[in-house]
Amino acid sequence: MHTYKELHALTVEELEAEYDRLAKNTNVGLEFYREELARREAAEQNNRMVKMTQQMRNMTIAITVMTVANIIAVIIQLCK
Repeated sequence: MHTYKELHALTVEELEAEYDRLAKNTNVGLEFYREELARREAAEQNNRMVKMTQQMRNMTIAITVMTVANIIAVIIQLCK
């Protein structure tokens, strides 16, 4: 068993190897599968939120560019 400090210092590969080693001698219940499903659903939702945020950023940039173009057009018309 590792201390918290030792566990925190392990690389992802080391953690995976330790998990695989321990999994050979471990019986899991339904809660393990429910937690994995919930984790995957949360990861998918997070990915969707990141994509939506990127789309919102792109739309904000487009609206800003169009607003600036509109302001320039109005100024040109007022100067005539």
